[in-house]
Amino acid sequence: MLKKLTPEEELEFLKEIHGADDYSKLFSELKDAFALLQTRAQMLLGLATICLTITGFSGPRMAQSNVYSRFLIGFGLIFVMLSVMVLAAGPLRLRWMTAWKAGDVDETLIEHLRQRNLRTRFYRVALVLLMVGLTGYLLSLIFYLFNG
Repeated sequence: MLKKLTPEEELEFLKEIHGADDYSKLFSELKDAFALLQTRAQMLLGLATICLTITGFSGPRMAQSNVYSRFLIGFGLIFVMLSVMVLAAGPLRLRWMTAWKAGDVDETLIEHLRQRNLRTRFYRVALVLLMVGLTGYLLSLIFYLFNG
C-alpha cells in the first residue's frame, strides 16, 4: 500500500532513487515538478480565458433572457475569476528555485518540496473553483436556450 510522504521523507526517497550525492538530479526532479504545475495552471487559465471571452460576446444576451440565466452567469463568472486569482497567487507565481536557499542543500530541497505541495493545493482549489464557475455558466446557457 502506498503511503503519503512528508517532504522530509520524500527527499530521502528521492535520494534512494537518484543517489544521495546527486543533488543536480534532485533539483532537476523538482524543477520538472514546478514546470508541470506551471503547464497545468496555464491550461486552466486558458479555459478561464475562453469562458470570459465567450461571455463578452454572448453573456449580455443570455443575461437579458431571464432571471435564472442572469444569476447563473454572474455566479459562474465570479467563480471563474476566483479561479484565475488563485492561479495567479499559487502555481503561476514566479519564483526562481536558485534564488532561495535554506541552511543547507537538504533543507533547501525540503523547502522547495513544501512550496511545490502548497502550489499543488492552490492548483486543486483553482480547478474546483473553475469547475463550479463553468457549471454556473453552462446552467446559464441551458436556461437561456430553454427560455430564449
